Amino acid sequence: MRNGLLRSHRGRWTLSGLCLLTTCALGTLVLTQLAIAALGCPTCFGSERLAGRIHVDPRMPGETRAMLLQADADATTRLVPFFGGASADPVILACSDEDCQRRIDGGGARGMSYVSYGLRLSPRGLNPTTVMHERTLIELQHRLGLLGFVRGDIPTWFQEGVAVVASGYSRDLLPEGTAGSRCRAEPTGTLPAGDAEWRHLGATDNHIYARAACRVLNWMRLLLGSGVVRSRAGREAEEAWCEGEGGSRWPARARRLRHHGCI
Repeated sequence: MRNGLLRSHRGRWTLSGLCLLTTCALGTLVLTQLAIAALGCPTCFGSERLAGRIHVDPRMPGETRAMLLQADADATTRLVPFFGGASADPVILACSDEDCQRRIDGGGARGMSYVSYGLRLSPRGLNPTTVMHERTLIELQHRLGLLGFVRGDIPTWFQEGVAVVASGYSRDLLPEGTAGSRCRAEPTGTLPAGDAEWRHLGATDNHIYARAACRVLNWMRLLLGSGVVRSRAGREAEEAWCEGEGGSRWPARARRLRHHGCI
């Protein structure tokens, strides 16, 4: 009986310890990553709800608000050819001035997605292209799942390349209908698989997004035809592509995507 009580107490202490560690970790994350905290409580950082899960700073002009609403609606429609629909419903936190950016410690990026929960937009990111890019990343990560994201089931270069293709960013891709390849930079060399590597190289490599987009386009053309996630080619074509990439095969653990054995 006594041993049973001791085990019960140890179990409760272990559970309490895990809860405490988790709470401390979340608290540290909130304190050190203000943008994440702002996504969790936009009004705590001076933002106001525009519609649904879209929050903006109070000084955002009316025409910018209208553009943001339209860009988000258009992104939902444009995700259909790539994913067969839009299942993620992210929080969107948009800043139209530098005061708002400083308040959430937003940094210099046009946009940033946070797994599948939400995304933030800087004043430079208030345009349909950036909205579509970040919405694509959110949708891809939502379908991958948190565990798949943490494990790195799909490399960062592929995620970013898909987002460039979906958004059609003219800096990194030639327009649709261009004769021949749409690539602005050939995907030479090794592209970063991890998020930290991607950010580090992206700080100095002006063509990293173009290279990733070109590699995704090549993959789409050889394996999938016009689709990205909804369809897949036969095993022979897939294996031929893997062999052409030096036999490098990413773990086929992204079960919720069910479209790749090698990317």
